[in-house]
Amino acid sequence: MRWRKGIAFIRGINMYGSNRITHAEMLKLCKNIENDRVWILGLFRLDNVVFQKRGIHYASIGKMLEKVLSKHFKRPIYVTARSMRTLKECLRWERSSR
Repeated sequence: MRWRKGIAFIRGINMYGSNRITHAEMLKLCKNIENDRVWILGLFRLDNVVFQKRGIHYASIGKMLEKVLSKHFKRPIYVTARSMRTLKECLRWERSSR
């Protein structure tokens, strides 16, 4: 099965002084979901997780991150995960609509 890249957008981290976390801590938390089907490649800023996956849906990765982060922050944290392909298509559409 082929590896595919994606990005998870995390809401409410390091905003307005709440839910503060360092880059290193955030990366360590996110890497807790790694297994033979999901690898965390890195963070863009603190609220965008770049990953690669195989044999698992993007939404499932979002749910896995929500669970780990909600437990850490002791409140609901919401995550939306998308494929890099979807992001590229959105950017292509945005450029062509100008």
